[in-house]
Amino acid sequence: MIVIIRIVEVSVRRPYLLEIVFDNGTTVVLNMAARLGHIRFMALADAEVFAKVSTDGQFIRWGNKAEISLNEVFQLAQK
Repeated sequence: MIVIIRIVEVSVRRPYLLEIVFDNGTTVVLNMAARLGHIRFMALADAEVFAKVSTDGQFIRWGNKAEISLNEVFQLAQK
């Protein structure tokens, strides 16, 4: 049996700190501050852009500025 986990909520707890809630009740706090120097995430250094985070259950997105997949969330949380 394959269990598919989905993101049900993502919110900004303080600048560059995300709280991610999954449908199984698990919560992960992800600090993105160290990643803002990477070209992929540079647009997120603007706190107003960072605050516009959303999810569709499989991706966390900041409009058309950046996105991370559910798998990437798990990988980043382990670092």
